[in-house]
Amino acid sequence: MTTSLPAPAAGNRETGAWRAGPLPRVFAVFLVLHGLVHVYGFTVPWFHRGFRGVDYSPRILNGSIEVGSTAIKMLGVVWLAVAVAFVVVGVMLWRGHPWARRTTVALLLASLVLCIVGLPGSVIGLVIDVVLLALLAVVSDRLIAHPDRRAGV
Repeated sequence: MTTSLPAPAAGNRETGAWRAGPLPRVFAVFLVLHGLVHVYGFTVPWFHRGFRGVDYSPRILNGSIEVGSTAIKMLGVVWLAVAVAFVVVGVMLWRGHPWARRTTVALLLASLVLCIVGLPGSVIGLVIDVVLLALLAVVSDRLIAHPDRRAGV
């Protein structure tokens, strides 16, 4: 004898990014990963170690201004704060939070400025920030769930 299970009530289904499709969640995961890479901007000045081609330097803006070791360490703390913020924004996007759109754009702009200050070591991050901002300008409706979609309107 087979019995069929009743369909779940509409109120029991997850709302937000899930109903908007997989792209908001993929975008959220990418932002978290991008944030984790920002931790590198913290580790280089604090531990004086970098990957090949990116070594510790007390200079900013493509090596044009020397700011000293203490200022570079403080800038490293800013890199760490932006890394944490990317993780928070990724969670906001995953859950379809109403402030996710504005927070994502603001954070990408902050990351863009930080990458400009950190050139030449942050050129890849600069390119990624520009590409993500361009994507948001063109297809943000697919990458970030609207708050009104969360409510089922």
